[in-house]
Amino acid sequence: MKPSRTQLRVAEKAIKAKLELVPLNKSWQLFHEEYAIGSTQGTKLKLREQDRAKLKEMIQLETGVNLQQTAIADFSNMNREQALEHGTNEKLAGKSVKEQRLAFKTLAGLPLKINQQQYFLPAKGHMDMCLEQLESIEHNCILIIENYRCFDQLQQIKLQLPTQYNQPLVVYRGDNYYSEKTLRRLLATTNLPVIAMLDIDLKSLMIACSFPRVIGLMCVSMPEFEILLQEKGNPELYAKQLPECQQALNASEEPVIKSLWGLLRKYQKVWVQEHDLGAGYELELQPTRLTLPRSIWNF
Repeated sequence: MKPSRTQLRVAEKAIKAKLELVPLNKSWQLFHEEYAIGSTQGTKLKLREQDRAKLKEMIQLETGVNLQQTAIADFSNMNREQALEHGTNEKLAGKSVKEQRLAFKTLAGLPLKINQQQYFLPAKGHMDMCLEQLESIEHNCILIIENYRCFDQLQQIKLQLPTQYNQPLVVYRGDNYYSEKTLRRLLATTNLPVIAMLDIDLKSLMIACSFPRVIGLMCVSMPEFEILLQEKGNPELYAKQLPECQQALNASEEPVIKSLWGLLRKYQKVWVQEHDLGAGYELELQPTRLTLPRSIWNF
């Protein structure tokens, strides 16, 4: 079993700091059992000079990394081809393979209009493009969708958008592959209005408020949302998010945020947007009315 990047950082620290005694945690248990490094002393592992030398040799043998030339931390800013210039394991690279790329589409049946061109995509298809190649957007707003399943299966969700926003560029917010930082770079380069279609939970309300030019959130009517929240809301996620988000949400003066936060707090539940897939109801634009103080949200 090849050591992970985290385990390599642990080993590198011991080598460079010339540590003689380390805690016998999972990383050091692996080095001791797999490579016969060190000798146990209760809950500790004793490292001699020859153990540290053996550790350095093991790292170079398993990963191709010469610690005298490259620090493990250096891999954090590398893509996979750069990582292969310093070792034999491309997965040590810290940058995602989708770094600086966006996933976007349109509503079903509408053309994708970018770079002064039009494209018709399959119903369940989307375009994957490097941000630098996106020169212009000929849509009337940007609709950001939080969860990939809802982005991929958007045709299963009923949307009611005002005429002036009925041809959005639909963009996936991001995950471990598509970076949200790239989405935010896109938002910084355009003046298009932004609509947030996210989970209705504490953290997502904060994220929605952090987007520039946000004009509203997609949600069912408030009376209908209250009924759905009671029936299918998630109390565990509410409890998990409450300590981090409560203060910022209490400080919001935005009417939509106050209304949604009031319902979440009343029932101590949150709403995940996968419930909207295949549902019979329509999501409509719940418009924001204030200029939101982005400094509150720390995103």
